[in-house]
Amino acid sequence: MIAGVCGISGFWGAPDTALLTAMTEVICHRGPDDSGHFEAPVASIGSRRLSIIDLAHGHQPMHSSDGQIQIVYNGEVYNYRELREELVAIGCAFETDSDTEVVLRAYEAWGTDAFARLNGMWALAILDQGGSSPRLVLCRDHFGIKPLYWTRSGGRLLFSSEIKGLLQDASVKPEPNDQRIYEYLIAGLHDHDRDTFFAEVHQIAPASFAVMEGGELLEEAYWEPHLSTSGDASPARFRELFERSVQRRLVADVPVGTCLSGGLDSSSIVMVMNQQLRAHVPDAASMGDQLKTFSAIFDNDPIDEREYIQAVLDASDAEGNFVRPSSSEFVDELPRVVWYADEPMVSTGPYAQWCVMRLAAGKVKVLLDGQGGDELLAGYTPYHFVYLRELLRRGRFVELAREAWRARDILVPMLRRRFRERGGGFDPRTVLRPEFRGRVRRPVDHRVGDDLKMRLVQDLTVYSLPSLLRYDDRNSMAHSVESRVPFLDQELVDHVLTLPPAAIIHNGWSRAIFREAMRGLLPDKIRLRRWKVGFTTPEMRWIRRERAFFEELVGSSSFASRPYWVGPAVAAAFRDALDGRTGESLFFWRAINVEVWLRVFFDRDGRTDPGGTPRGLADATGPISEPASSEWVATA
Repeated sequence: MIAGVCGISGFWGAPDTALLTAMTEVICHRGPDDSGHFEAPVASIGSRRLSIIDLAHGHQPMHSSDGQIQIVYNGEVYNYRELREELVAIGCAFETDSDTEVVLRAYEAWGTDAFARLNGMWALAILDQGGSSPRLVLCRDHFGIKPLYWTRSGGRLLFSSEIKGLLQDASVKPEPNDQRIYEYLIAGLHDHDRDTFFAEVHQIAPASFAVMEGGELLEEAYWEPHLSTSGDASPARFRELFERSVQRRLVADVPVGTCLSGGLDSSSIVMVMNQQLRAHVPDAASMGDQLKTFSAIFDNDPIDEREYIQAVLDASDAEGNFVRPSSSEFVDELPRVVWYADEPMVSTGPYAQWCVMRLAAGKVKVLLDGQGGDELLAGYTPYHFVYLRELLRRGRFVELAREAWRARDILVPMLRRRFRERGGGFDPRTVLRPEFRGRVRRPVDHRVGDDLKMRLVQDLTVYSLPSLLRYDDRNSMAHSVESRVPFLDQELVDHVLTLPPAAIIHNGWSRAIFREAMRGLLPDKIRLRRWKVGFTTPEMRWIRRERAFFEELVGSSSFASRPYWVGPAVAAAFRDALDGRTGESLFFWRAINVEVWLRVFFDRDGRTDPGGTPRGLADATGPISEPASSEWVATA
């Protein structure tokens, strides 16, 4: 049985019960159902558990028969049944039905080679005292779906599922990472390497494990993507793997639902789940008698997708639950959203997902979500340009002309928008302090422009998906909800990596093989959609609606005192953008987000939840109050 997503923390160093307790308690939202600690002379580990399966058991830390190996584990391994059979065949005995024990026995049998065999999402810590010298093993899943951070301080190596867990050690004196702030402000880069917005706080890289032994931490990759073009490009094979991935993620002893944005990815998940519910497939009982979906809507706004959401609900007979995020509520909740996120966000968009997760928390404990589908199957319009340049590079001019012509309805508007942005764009370097620019390096972006498969892998592992997974993890865990992502099933991803580019973009259609695989199941209104929105917010309209708040923030003495930008220059450029005298720029949100992040984690005590800080946020010592709740309705 799958254990459930949790939060883990601990350190390599002499025992400190008070510290271990504080590190696990500050992430109690990740696991409100249970907690556990283990302390040894060399290291201590702790866990908070969100019970999903085998609710009465599965306590962590879990240990080997002789007690020499202890594990705390945050995640789900979906192929644990197959691995269990393999381990039983070589003589392993089991005391529980949990996937946690399968991971533990796999480590006992195969050591760190076990990690490459796992298909799922996880972050784990194993304290192994069975060898000639004790060691601590830290590991993350292939794509970093589950987080794991570490730092050194006070003679210890500390680790935690969230950065705020590390901050519980009084010897940790957090400092902003100037290089990361610069890369974010100028290029929007974040979550793209092992570093974070906190200097000296790092991530265990996805698809990697690190071993602490004898005072030295050594990190090693256990998997890397391998590209080919020789795979089975039939839609039937893709659908088989996709349906299997969804079914694997239904295992639960608590209610399971799904997010629904109205786009291709989430809608396909809904239709497959509904199909499996009607067919009474194994584990579909977790959905109850009717599948529950959760959506964000924006009445009378151009980005509202209620029309497409309703088409899916009508086709599936699922229950629709809707939340209406508002700009006013967003401003009130901004400090809490930033605190739970640990680091700045790409836009206001993740707030819509925050509201959806909060809505779902009252009805289900597990949600399936569509993260990863766009990066895996070229769901964003710019991928068309990458493919066209690849065809040009290869001299395939007939295909180039055909693809360009058949995608003209989405390519031409993007070209026009890019032309307008270049003509009246705002250059953020003009408002940054020269001394700040002098102590940082220019951001380096290695994204390829003429190789579709390579670009997809880069965005899947570096430039796009990692930040989306952070938002997904923090937004769901903030509300004690487990989010599962079928598009990142290891078997499915490995298959897509073998497909020829023409299976992914074909005849002007992105995600071509996926669209064809969903024929007959997904309504054509969704299957043949060209316009993509997803979970987002009407960002600039919100900012204009709350203009007084944001202008007060960028005009505050706190904002002006930061060592990164010239405050009055930013405020003037911000006003020009709001008034339409210059082009809009994501820089303004990034600067605002950095300012709020600095106030939450540095001006105040970032070790604790700041609560809601209403309009007085422009004053760094403003009042604290609880946020209002989103308005929501449910329909069948």
